[in-house]
Amino acid sequence: MTYALDTNIIIAVLNREATPVKRFNDAVINNEPIIIPSAVDYEVSRGFYHTSIPRKEAVYKNMRLNCPVIEINEEIWDCAAKIWAKLRKSGHTVDDFDILIAAFCIVNGYTLVTNNTKHFKDIDGLTMENWTA
Repeated sequence: MTYALDTNIIIAVLNREATPVKRFNDAVINNEPIIIPSAVDYEVSRGFYHTSIPRKEAVYKNMRLNCPVIEINEEIWDCAAKIWAKLRKSGHTVDDFDILIAAFCIVNGYTLVTNNTKHFKDIDGLTMENWTA
């Protein structure tokens, strides 16, 4: 299984929250692949430009050495558009970045690690784990 980290999990690790740090470290020790979707990398990186926190930025840069950032491709964009249309037709709205992250995981067969499961609950075919629980 490959884990794809959501922004809120990366922030929890950077904030040294015990449970997410333990789950992250366990996955690394067990050689379980962990990746960062490029949309998540954007969300985390923009935060550093907004509020400079050198210690957290250094930890994140180190995290990126072990967890590659994977780009969004045409198949993911198409999947995201289909998810958006299906949700819209059923009366649900989900943030565009969340849709992109979900599509990224669905297309690649990754497990999304997030503590915002409510944001993703209406997206069919998405496998999730909450590392804060």
